[in-house]
This record gives sequence, structure tokens and C-alpha cells, in this order.
Amino acid sequence: MIPTGLFLGVVLLTGATVKDYGIAWDEPPYFHAADLHITWILDWGTNIEEGNFKQSLSDQNIKAAWRWNPYHVPHPPFSRIVSGLTKYVSSGWLDKSSGYRIAPVLFFAILVTVMFLWMRALFCVATGLFSAFALVAIPNIFGFAHIAVTDLPLASMWFLTVFCFWKGLQDWKWSLACGLLWGLGLATKFPAILIPIPLILWAHLFYRNRYANNVFSMIFLGPLIMIATQPYLWHQSGLRVLEFLYEGLSRGYRADANFPIYFFDQLYFTHQLPWYYPFFLVGVTTPEPLVVLAAFSLVSLLWVRESTSTVALFALNAFFILGLGLLPGAVLHDGVRQMLPALPFLVATAGAGFYILGEWLFSLCRSTRLQDVANLRVKLMGVLGLLILFSPVLDLYLCHPFQLSFYNRFVGGVRGAYQRGLELTYSMEAFTPEFVEAINAKLPQNSVINASFANFMFDYYRREGHLRADITISDAESADYYILLNRRSVLGPRERLLMNGSTPIYLAEQLAGVPLVAVFELNTQRQ
Repeated sequence: MIPTGLFLGVVLLTGATVKDYGIAWDEPPYFHAADLHITWILDWGTNIEEGNFKQSLSDQNIKAAWRWNPYHVPHPPFSRIVSGLTKYVSSGWLDKSSGYRIAPVLFFAILVTVMFLWMRALFCVATGLFSAFALVAIPNIFGFAHIAVTDLPLASMWFLTVFCFWKGLQDWKWSLACGLLWGLGLATKFPAILIPIPLILWAHLFYRNRYANNVFSMIFLGPLIMIATQPYLWHQSGLRVLEFLYEGLSRGYRADANFPIYFFDQLYFTHQLPWYYPFFLVGVTTPEPLVVLAAFSLVSLLWVRESTSTVALFALNAFFILGLGLLPGAVLHDGVRQMLPALPFLVATAGAGFYILGEWLFSLCRSTRLQDVANLRVKLMGVLGLLILFSPVLDLYLCHPFQLSFYNRFVGGVRGAYQRGLELTYSMEAFTPEFVEAINAKLPQNSVINASFANFMFDYYRREGHLRADITISDAESADYYILLNRRSVLGPRERLLMNGSTPIYLAEQLAGVPLVAVFELNTQRQ
């Protein structure tokens, strides 16, 4: 009952808040690509019924549906297929964007449920519940669970593949599941190709004679699943698999896929960042009690032997994912987004620390008068979990729906991070429906707005009927209102002057007193 309750609870919580977030800058093309995928699938079904199934399989039709815009939709299609399916199924009772976003909601719910199952199997029910709730309380994980892009699905597929690999050490059926899930991971995003590296390294250290079935399944089943779920690879398969590898490996070397990063008031490209950047960023954007608990867990391995090998598996995957940012060709723009798969493993490591701390406190209490308390261990673990999770859950609530802008107290919270020169917002989800409605309500008729590098997003809002039709979107400096996303890595001199100068802000979205989005009235003579 607990796994089912967790799954449904996460679906309800995330689904109920999915409309609170603005559309992220990658989502409009992903939405359209998802529609193309589902249309092709439905047409193929119709053609099969009519005895004309080869029509859908022509390379021209496949490229139109599965290779529509490789610059704006560069990643494999699995997460978009799921988004297209959820939108198709929910059509009529959910709005358009929410329909697509149910897909990451489902990935998130599965991830949380598997976290509970794994930690319960390793330790106890209390540790499983703590780890599941801790995962929900990670602001960046929770935020990306509302955005229909590839990042949360990749994090889920990475964790699920590792879970099945662990289970496959005992049962060959789980080895098959491992190969299947790795194939789906490969059909989600390029970094999944690296999943076997930490797994084989770990297994060779701890279970040298028991991981052959896993590797066999990953080598022979994984690529088949990757190709089967990507019709684009059905023609010229060898060449297009090489194309997939080239595009993934070359992103860090291409100007069109390598964006500046704002770090301590300096602009960097990924190859210029200090080596500690990925570790630092995860450390300051994850609730500090969980960071401390994960560190405590790693130190505890020196004297605690229970489930040592599996905790090492968690830590190895977390460090491996963060270490990828140090490799040539890596890309680390967009905050913690590229490192999202590390966070479930950090939570699992913290969960092990929670169990160790709880057992230590229980052993202390047994030597006091508390030993007579009924169900002492359960009550102690419950109180300990509440104390540790109180701050993360409160922070999650207070920064909603701006979880992607969260910073912890190690850098002084959101305000301290901003003052220290760290990037606060980037994905445009800060253009919330509430903010767009405020623009509709406050701007005069026939206003001209300039949203700088975000003009395309307001074009999308207007096409979808969210922005008033009389509002004109223009690149001209003579616009009546200037709408500025406070993404400091791309602000020009004029925009920095607006954001930091004395020009009064007409309208703003703020978090902890820091403007994430600001509207400036430039034509003060307008009535």
C-alpha cells in the first residue's frame, strides 16, 4: 500500500501544481515534436489497418515526424513520446501544456516510488519514507518534474537502470529490465550512454562473479530498444547512430550549443569553469540538511558495514555524474540542470546517513529511561525525519513556483546567492501564468513590449491565447515596456543598467526580494 500511496500522492501533488510554472524555453518545440510523434504513430496504425503500412515507413515521412528541427529538439524522443501520449489521453480535461507535463509528473512519481522500495529493501520502512520525502523536497527535482523536457526523465531512467542492475545481481529477470531501461535511457538523452561505466566499475569491485547477465543484457538488449523506439534510426541505422554519438560528443565544442555561465560575477564557458563548479553548484542548490547527511553517510562508511557496497554505488554514481562536467566537451550551462541525475543518488546517500544516525540515537536511548517507550525505534526515526525534513519542505513551499532559483543557506539563500554573483533564473519558467495575467491586466490597450531574448516566448503565449492579442511584441528600443528575465549571463549593458539602475520597476516577479522578471515602463507619456 505504501508504494501505491506514494505514487498517487506524488502524481496528485505535482499534477495539482503543474499549471503554476511558466513555459520553459525548450518546451514549445518539444510540444510540437511530441505532437508529430503521436500523429505519426496514429497514422501508422491507420495505414496498417488499410494494408498500406509502408507509407509511414518511408524515410521522408519518418524524418518529417522524428527529425523535424534537430537544433531546437536535439535529443532522442522517448520522453516526448510519453508527453505526446499523456497529452493525447488527457485532451479534453487538461489544458494543452498540462497534458504534455503529465509525462514528467509520471517519471517523478515512479522515481520517488522506486527510491522508497530500494531504501526499504536496504534498511527499513522509515528510511524508505524519509528518502522518498527527501527526494520530493529537492527544489530542482520538484521544479523539473513540472517541465516537459528531457532532464527529469533522464534522471529517472539513470536511477531506475542502476536499481535494476543491483537487482540483476540476484535475478536474471531484473537483468533484462536493466537492459530495457538502459535502452529507454539511450532513447531519452545522450549522457545515458555513460551509465554502464560506474556500474561495471562498482560491480567489478564488489560482485566480480555476478554481473555478467547485466552486462550481456545492456550490450545486446539496450541498443535494440534504443533503435526500436527511434524510427529515425530505422533507415541508415549505422550512420545515424554515429550521427547521434557525434552530436552528443560535439556539443561542448559547438558555439550554437555552448552558452555562457554566470558564476561569481564572471562569465565563463564550460571549459573555462573551475574544476569544483559542478560539486559546488549541487552543494548550494540542495537543501543543506541533506548535503550534510550525505557527507555524514560517506564518513560513516569507515566504521559502519551495513549495506556498504550499495551506499558506495549511490556515491559513485553521484560523483561520476558530477565529474562528467570536468571532461572535455562537457556542457554545464543552465544551472544544475545538466547535473540533475546526480540528485537522486545524493538523496539515497543521505537516506543511508539517516538510517545510521537513527540507529546510533536508538542505541543511545536504550541506555536511558526511554528504553521503556513502546515502538521506540519507529518513533525516534519519525521524529528525526520530521526534524531533518522540516527546513527543506518549508523552503520548497516558500520558493514555489520558483524552485529552479533555489539556493541554500551555505551561500545565504536566494538573496545571498544573488549578491555573491550566482545565476538565479534561466529557463523562463519565471514567466508564470500569474505574471502573464498581470501583464494582460495592467498594460494599456495596444501596448508595445520588448522582451529582449525572450520575445519568442511571448510570441508563443500570444499564439496560444494567453497574452492579449492587442499587445505588440517588438525588438525596437522604442517599445512602451521592456520585459526582462534576470538571467545575468545574457544581459547586455543596457539591460544591466535597467536591472541595477534607478529606473523604477513597473511590474515584477520576485523571490526573497530579488527580481527574477522585471517590467520597465519606457514610454512614460503613454496614457
